[in-house]
Amino acid sequence: MTAADDPGPDGGRGVAARIVFDPSVATVSEEEFNELVAIMRDGPNAKPLTPEAQWRRDYHKAMFHRRLVGVQPDLFGGKPVTHMYKAAPGPVSDWKPEPVEEKLSRIARDPQATFGIGRPALSPEELAVVIDGAANWLRIAQRVRIAGAFASYDGRAERRIGRKGVIWRLCSPVFAGHTYVYLDPTGAERVEKIVMVELRDVEPIDDALLVPAPFHA
Repeated sequence: MTAADDPGPDGGRGVAARIVFDPSVATVSEEEFNELVAIMRDGPNAKPLTPEAQWRRDYHKAMFHRRLVGVQPDLFGGKPVTHMYKAAPGPVSDWKPEPVEEKLSRIARDPQATFGIGRPALSPEELAVVIDGAANWLRIAQRVRIAGAFASYDGRAERRIGRKGVIWRLCSPVFAGHTYVYLDPTGAERVEKIVMVELRDVEPIDDALLVPAPFHA
């Protein structure tokens, strides 16, 4: 990825090739001048990627090319059109909106409730059991299935149940009961779907990765 203020090698290479050190007007030494020109020519030295970050980059790139049919240029100079393969349909959800009567009754019982339904949080003991149970399989690139969800008011969480993906990123100890999952594309999805889910809603599966991008810790 390129930083927002990084002109990139193509932006500064042409300019750097025309700059010549002139000691009569220079305000820096020739050594510093050469370093600055090298940055313009090659771009700043980026911080080396961690193995996890490198895998995420490789996996995302491989998944994009797996779905890519091709790019069609516009004959009249317009933006090119990117064509993508359609993926298999996702799991069918039986979610239905919460009846208005139940919603009003719930709010009447709890004046502080929002229209989000939610569910009770795990106790510290229950959370510890979930985290300990995931210790054997919770790792980057592990294939998983979404097996549960909190009760959402619009069904966005429930519609994920049954979808597969890979563990994308591990959470900090503050959110130890959660993880990030890179979902497999379904239907006509064109962009990646990365969701943060609770560990109690995820189960490991033995399926192979959709693309040849294994993670080597």
